[in-house]
Amino acid sequence: MRIESRFDQTRHIGRKPITLSGIGDALRRRLPILVGAVLLALVGAAVVSSLVTPLYSSSTRLRIVPRSMSPLDFDTRGDTPLDQSIIETEVAAIGSRDIARVVVRELGLQHDPEFLSAAWQKRGRDNGPAQEAARVEHATSALLDRVQVSRQGKSYVVELSVASQNPVKAAKIANALANAYINRSVETIVETASQQSASLGKRLAELGNEVRDAEAKVAQYRAQTGIVEGGSGTVSDQQVAPLAAQLATAEADAARKRSDLAVAERQSSGGGSDAVGAVLGSQVITDLRRQRSEAQKDWAVANSRYGAKHPLVIGANDRILALDQQVRQEQARIIENLRGEARAADAGVASLRAQLAELRGEISQNNRASVQAASLERDATAKRAAYERLSQANQQNNQAKRSDDSQAQARIIERATVSGSPSFPNKKAMLAAGLLVGLLVGFGGVLVAEGTQSRVRTPEDVELLLGLPFLASVPDLGRRRWGFAGRRVSPTVSLIEKPASAYAESFRTIRRALQAKEGVRPRVIAITSTLPAEGKTTSALSLARVMAMSGDRVLLIDCDVRRASLQSLIERPVVNGLVELLQGNCTLEEALLPDTVERLNLLPVAHASFTPVDLFHGPEMDALLAAVRRDYDYVLLDTPPLLGVADARALVSLADTALLLVKWNATSVAAIDACLAAVEQDGTNVGGVVLSMVDHRAEAMGALYYSHRYGHYYQS
Repeated sequence: MRIESRFDQTRHIGRKPITLSGIGDALRRRLPILVGAVLLALVGAAVVSSLVTPLYSSSTRLRIVPRSMSPLDFDTRGDTPLDQSIIETEVAAIGSRDIARVVVRELGLQHDPEFLSAAWQKRGRDNGPAQEAARVEHATSALLDRVQVSRQGKSYVVELSVASQNPVKAAKIANALANAYINRSVETIVETASQQSASLGKRLAELGNEVRDAEAKVAQYRAQTGIVEGGSGTVSDQQVAPLAAQLATAEADAARKRSDLAVAERQSSGGGSDAVGAVLGSQVITDLRRQRSEAQKDWAVANSRYGAKHPLVIGANDRILALDQQVRQEQARIIENLRGEARAADAGVASLRAQLAELRGEISQNNRASVQAASLERDATAKRAAYERLSQANQQNNQAKRSDDSQAQARIIERATVSGSPSFPNKKAMLAAGLLVGLLVGFGGVLVAEGTQSRVRTPEDVELLLGLPFLASVPDLGRRRWGFAGRRVSPTVSLIEKPASAYAESFRTIRRALQAKEGVRPRVIAITSTLPAEGKTTSALSLARVMAMSGDRVLLIDCDVRRASLQSLIERPVVNGLVELLQGNCTLEEALLPDTVERLNLLPVAHASFTPVDLFHGPEMDALLAAVRRDYDYVLLDTPPLLGVADARALVSLADTALLLVKWNATSVAAIDACLAAVEQDGTNVGGVVLSMVDHRAEAMGALYYSHRYGHYYQS
């Protein structure tokens, strides 16, 4: 198994789970970043929207009604749906450069500063043809950038929108574009009709002569061959047609009767007379079978009731046999009738064939003449139809030549009106976009701040990132007045005056955690920290006083000889202290100071000392600790910070256990890991971590979740 190094900070990646509550806490901690980003984005959006030149949009709505551009398009039907490609083509034509150029010249936009760049405006008016044409093209491009043509869904309605700095100008240009498109479509129709007019007239005259010649040939041929006018042949042909129809009918009837006879004979020979179709449709046989069914029913009843030899049974059986005989006779009669009808039909067919044979001689002579007459008639009919279609096209063309009667490709259904409010910039949309951008940037800033700063803030951070037990959170009293009558006192004094406060309760929690440890209860406890100014000395004195107030005999030794912080807290003169005791200049009794709390003695540092002598590795310190172990329940060592001061490691190694104070949301995990790595190398036991100077609103103090429930237990 690989042993992780405390100096490898990558081992913390992924240890801390990402939860919704964790994200909420991060947002709450970094609320200024989020609020600042949102405010900056909103202010930026407001400034941009106020500086941008407003544009007003006006829209004209047209209904596309495209028509054939040529009168010769005979296949176009008015009731068929319009091809979607035609609609899209007209949409593109409305926004074309030619239409925009017409409007530019009509409204004089080539001299409008709104549609000219700064370079063109500096040139002034130049009446030269080349410069004027270039100016028109430049204004046309600028106008097209302000024009938007869109089709509304799948309908034939097209919306033409124009944006301008002047609302009146926007409406005027939109209506001018619509009129220019309509006029251009009318001009196109008139131009096309004029080009086709000459060719249509000449071709129509030629077709008229051809129709007259074809009809004259048909009339002359009919007179020569005796073909009846309006008929399909000669008189003989007209006589033969009814006779042939009668023959066909007779032959069909004879064939049907022969077929019925053949089917009846086949069914009779194969499946008995009962299977014959004609028999099945006979009313007589149906009635006989009904009587037989009733007789069969009587026989069955009598047979089941009286037996087979009873007279009723015998009589019913005889009646059944008689009915079967009648059915067979009727079937035979029906089949014979079918044979007679078939013979009669064949005779009628033979008679009609004889009559038809007499006329066939005459028909063979007239067949060639009928074919020729039909050919001439078809030719005349085709030329007449072509003449009529061309005549109709000529009429349409003549109507299209008159522009007043021409119908345009589109109709205006709603003209553009002057807009009362600008369409750009949309201040609400820009503010909404600014809010969204601010939120995104704020969230990103929160993620960056959380990702780049590794601080201990919660009990979960202690156990997941440091791998040490969490003991308690000590609240930060700050500058508030914690004494009676509104006096401002130090935290170590406040717990004496208000022993039921949250601050005092946190140290009772630490004392209880030390007593609850398995094995031998620690007697010598080192109070240490990673860096200076983490509340180590204040916490050590507060813990000592809480232990003494709980009935323990406690000795607090100030081992930070370089700062002598304990002396500033007790505010009493100190003559002899720890340094004098270890150097043999005084006795233990002379160095000890009783605290204001009974059962608590203090061994402070009289004067700050920066001596290079190692005071804590000699036998004097060992003898001191051995002596005080016998007289006190707890001996607390207020050590220097572990990082940067060698005395701290020596003192921690002399203690039974060590309490590591970590300033809430201040000390980095990397620094704590560095000091713990050194302590672990010495084999020292770190009993747990205490978070100091915790904001009372922080999660480490149970804020936002539980404090409002147990707050009345504390002395305010």
